[in-house]
Amino acid sequence: MKKDVKKILAEIVLILLISSYNSMFGLAFVWVLLHELTHIFIAHIYGCKFYNINFHIFGLNAELGDINSLKEREKVIVYFSGALFNIVSAIILYFLNIRFNNNFIETSINLNIGLAVFNLLPAYPLDGSRILEILLTKKILFKKAQKIISIISYIVSGLFISIGILSYIFLHSLNFSIFIGAGIIIYITRMEAHTSMYITMGNIVKKRNKILKNKYIENKTISVYYKQGLVNVLALVDRNKFNTFYILDDDMKLIYILNEDELIDALKNYGNMTLEEYVKQNPNVTKSGLNNSGYKS
Repeated sequence: MKKDVKKILAEIVLILLISSYNSMFGLAFVWVLLHELTHIFIAHIYGCKFYNINFHIFGLNAELGDINSLKEREKVIVYFSGALFNIVSAIILYFLNIRFNNNFIETSINLNIGLAVFNLLPAYPLDGSRILEILLTKKILFKKAQKIISIISYIVSGLFISIGILSYIFLHSLNFSIFIGAGIIIYITRMEAHTSMYITMGNIVKKRNKILKNKYIENKTISVYYKQGLVNVLALVDRNKFNTFYILDDDMKLIYILNEDELIDALKNYGNMTLEEYVKQNPNVTKSGLNNSGYKS
């Protein structure tokens, strides 16, 4: 898992929102650091390599490798671990506060609850969106799952804006942080849509690491119409499985079997031609409708 600057900026916005009425920003920064360290620790248990933890003007971010080689259940645990740490910390601090009744502890409780809830929101680029993405892609195509999460992300950003406006109207309090947070969610959601094809193309390397680590990978087979473009087929690729496409003509006859590695090579070499054009120019296809390896094509 690689949490980039945008993800951390979103967390810092939340901290600004919570701590805008006091001067305990340093305390908030510590809890964000502990949240990130929890991700690192759990990912390390599952064999992910820790590359670096970067400190910068926006806060900090942990860089972990091999997250996509993990099983789906393990990835969910890694993504959820940070919020779980904050929830457990808030519970422990609550009981401590009953005994000591300390402002420092009370602020920590609010920060931990805020971080847990905020990170579990199913909006890009938060952990909640990655968890929902994994759960949805078990049932539907990645492209459709991404579209659903994008809609939810826009709804969440809309709620943030509405809360900010209502707070100004009824409470006469204007907090720019909540508007910045909404803007970040909108921006990153748009970025997710624009970069999805490149993410999909890059995932073939991650799948290789996954099969080397787990010694197997699940398959997914889809039948597609031969007038579709190669980019349209790429959008159907499941990022966590090895994909095979059965290409069918107007008469529902199987004319070619295209694996995802060949799809990637075709896009690199020929660009976005149709499947029909690709099959016609492919030297492996014979007049009998079989490819040279003996498979029907």
